[in-house]
Amino acid sequence: MKQIFIISFSLLFMAVQIQAQKNVQERLGYPSDAKLLIVHADDLGVIHTANQATFKAFNEGSVNSASIMVPTPWLSEVAEYAKANPDHDMGIHLTLTSEWNYLRWGPVASKSEVSSLLDDNGYFYPDCAQLWENAKIEEVEIELRAQIDKAIAMGIQPTHLDSHMGCLFSTDPRYYELYVNLAKEYGIPAMINHQIEELGGKEGTKQPVLVNRIFGAGPADFDTDMAAYYANTLRNMEPGVHVMIIHCGFDNLESQGMSVEHPYWGARWRQQDYNFFTSEACAQILEEENIYLVTWKEIGALLKK
Repeated sequence: MKQIFIISFSLLFMAVQIQAQKNVQERLGYPSDAKLLIVHADDLGVIHTANQATFKAFNEGSVNSASIMVPTPWLSEVAEYAKANPDHDMGIHLTLTSEWNYLRWGPVASKSEVSSLLDDNGYFYPDCAQLWENAKIEEVEIELRAQIDKAIAMGIQPTHLDSHMGCLFSTDPRYYELYVNLAKEYGIPAMINHQIEELGGKEGTKQPVLVNRIFGAGPADFDTDMAAYYANTLRNMEPGVHVMIIHCGFDNLESQGMSVEHPYWGARWRQQDYNFFTSEACAQILEEENIYLVTWKEIGALLKK
């Protein structure tokens, strides 16, 4: 009997070792050299136009993930959509800045609790540098928890966390530690690749890094040819798990008003993102290059096994 137990335990140990040796593609049921991609639309909630373009891209295009800015004006519309579409992949775009000239927002938490995050008018600072210069890390935590809790209270079941403008990827390791600890506490993945992980953090705050590359167009791509950037990136994608960050929108008066005097990431940019990722050309490239679309929800399930 003892011998049978030892053999059984050994076989179980070997099975666990084999499972641990599988890469993320294999654990998700794909070949080890598969190319997996999350097409991820940022900034849900910021304006009605961004919401509607993203919802349309979900239903008619190649977009299969999005993230929600909880402090922004059109959150209620997103919450209703999320409740009506519980299978859609929607995370929290943790927001600590308010970057547009005239469309501004402040905290979800009480202003008295997070005053170090706010400018003289009670809005978030417009960029990460001013945030890092003024913010108290304990007040950052209060605000981020308030954002996640509000989303959940409104019926949103977040599939992951990520960081608006990358403000949680500071050279101050406390921001990264807080980001990862929140993901662990709420039981959902944080968008992290190896480059982000190198920012630091205590050993106890490490979370499995499941993403190989995070892609996104930059100003140089917008100034030349956005469609060419996306097509070339997809055609040159290597095996692994990757994220393509985009911003969906329509080039209309609402979107133009949001991005006035902001040449980048504005109305025309968002329209071009929407156009490409709802196009037949994009779908054809994904098929030709054997790129499989996956979601944070699928990846998050791996963390629970």
